[in-house]
Amino acid sequence: MTLARTQACLLALAAHALLAAAATGAELSFSRQAFKLPVAIENLLVADVNNDGMNDFVAVVDDVVRIYFQNAAGFDFDAGYTEFTIPGTAVGWDLSTNYVAGSTAIIALVDGREVLAWQIDGQEVQAPRVVKSGLSGYLGRGINRLHFSRDVNNDGRDDLIIPGAGELQLHLQDAAGDYLPALPVKSDVQMRSSLDPNQLERRTGQSIVIPIMQLRDVNADGAADIVSRTEERLDVFLANQADNVYFPAVPSYSIDIAEIEARMGEFDIDSLDFSNLTGVLALTHEETLEDMDGDGIEDLLLREGGKVTLFGGTADGMHLEQPRQVLRSGGNVLSTFMYDENEDGLKDLWLWRVESISVGDIFVWLALSGSIAIEAFIYPNEGERFARRPTRQITVDLKFPSAIRLATSFREIRNDLESSRTTLATPTNVAQLDGDVSQQDLLVLLNRQLQVFLNSIAPEPATRPFLGSLGYSRQRNDYEIDIRSIIDNIAVNRDPLLAQVQGKEPDQVLDLAMDVAAGDIIPVRLNKDAVDDLFLFTDFDDTHINGILLLSSESNAE
Repeated sequence: MTLARTQACLLALAAHALLAAAATGAELSFSRQAFKLPVAIENLLVADVNNDGMNDFVAVVDDVVRIYFQNAAGFDFDAGYTEFTIPGTAVGWDLSTNYVAGSTAIIALVDGREVLAWQIDGQEVQAPRVVKSGLSGYLGRGINRLHFSRDVNNDGRDDLIIPGAGELQLHLQDAAGDYLPALPVKSDVQMRSSLDPNQLERRTGQSIVIPIMQLRDVNADGAADIVSRTEERLDVFLANQADNVYFPAVPSYSIDIAEIEARMGEFDIDSLDFSNLTGVLALTHEETLEDMDGDGIEDLLLREGGKVTLFGGTADGMHLEQPRQVLRSGGNVLSTFMYDENEDGLKDLWLWRVESISVGDIFVWLALSGSIAIEAFIYPNEGERFARRPTRQITVDLKFPSAIRLATSFREIRNDLESSRTTLATPTNVAQLDGDVSQQDLLVLLNRQLQVFLNSIAPEPATRPFLGSLGYSRQRNDYEIDIRSIIDNIAVNRDPLLAQVQGKEPDQVLDLAMDVAAGDIIPVRLNKDAVDDLFLFTDFDDTHINGILLLSSESNAE
C-alpha cells in the first residue's frame, strides 16, 4: 500500500470516528411548556380537530367538552381552549373522521336516542349536525367515552353500534350515507370504573365498554363476518356482499351455551367425589371456532367435559346436525386447543388433562410440598378429522411448596405491597425520541430530572414462541413448573425497565427545576415529526394537575 493510500485510509477512519462521536454526543432538543390542568379532567385525547396540520387535545372537564388548540408556539393551557356542552343526561362521545370531510369531528350518542356531530372551524365549534335519530339505545347517566362509531364491515364507512339492554344494535351505513335498520347482536355491555389518584394522567371515573365484536372472514368468501359471544350464546352472522342488508337479521348459526350447561348439569356438593376433586372438570365446556381442515372455513370444536365433537364449517354455515367426529377421553379434561405440532400445515388437537386430586392429598399438602401432573395428548390432523388416538403425550409437572410455606410467602408479598404503597415508585416509560426505530428509549423521572437512556429497550417481539414459558420443543416431552421458584422471584418494588439500564449512565439529563411529588411520563405524537413528545406530570392537588410538556424538535428524528 502506498503512503498516499495509507494517509487517505487514516483520514477516512478519522472522519468516520468524528462523525460517530458527533452522532453519539448529539443531544435531543425540546421546547418546554409548564401546564396546569383541572383535576376533574378526563380522557385527554390527541387529534387534529380543526384540520390545520397540528394535533390538539380534546378532554372532558366535569360535564363540558374542552378543546386545547395547538399553534406555532405550542399550547396556551390557560386560555387557548374552547368549550361546549353536549345536551342530554346520558352521553357517550368519541372522535371520528367519518362525519366531516377532511377533518376530525366530535360525535356523541345522546340519551341513546340520537347521534350528533360537531365540526371545528378554526377555533370555533359549529352547531351540531344530526347524524341519526330515532334510536332505541340505553346509556347510564353522565358523559363517558364510547366507541360507538366503527367500520364494522370494512367498506370504508363508519357504522353505528348502539348499546342496549343485553344487546348491541348495529346500524350499517350504505353508500348513500344512510343507515340500515338495526341488527340486534346479543352482547354483554359493561360499565368500567377506574379510580387511581396516583396515576395523574389516567382516567378517573366511569365509562361504558362496548365489547369489540369479532370481525373476521369465517366462511372464506372475502367478507368480514360477525362473531358474537355472551354467557348464553355464540352467534355467527355471515355477511352477504350481494345483499343490500349485508348481515342477516338473525344469526346464520348459533351455539346455545345455556342449553349445553343445562344438559351437563350443575355442581352439587352432595355428589362431589372426595377421592377425585378435579372430577368437577366434567362440568366444563369450550366452544372453539377455527379452521381445522385447511380450506379457510372455520370449523367448530365443542368440548363437553371429556367429550370432544368436531363440526364442519361450510360457505353457508355449519353442519351442526351431523358432526364429523366425536372423541371421548377418560380422566379429568382441563382444556383443548389446536396447534400444528408435526409442522405439516394442519392444526392438530391438543387435549389437556389433570390428574385426580383427593381430599387426602390436600391434607398432606398442608404440611408437605407436592406436585400435580398435567398432561397433553396430541391427536394429529388427518385432513377431515383427527386421529382416533393420540400419537404423543407431554407431561408438565407442577411443583408447589406446602400450604404453610405458601401462606408465609403470600404474607411476605402482602407486607411488601403494603410498604410499597407508602413509597412512590420512580416513574418510567418508553418512547421513541430519535431516528433509530429499531430500539426504544427509556425515560426516568428522578430527583428533579428527566433521565434519557437512548436505544436501551428492545421492542416486544411481534410473536411469542409456542409454550415459550415452558421452553417447548418437539424433541422434549417432560417439563416442570416450580411454583416455589416463581414466588421467590416475585419482586414487588422492582421495575423491569430500570433493571435493563442498571449500572448505566443516562445519555441525556434534562433538569426540570421543580420537585416531582407524584409523577408520570406519557409520550404522545403532537407536532408530527415522527418522534414522541412528552407529558411530564409532576404533582397535583385538590384543584389542578401540574406538569411540563416537552415538544420535540424536528432534528431529533434525524
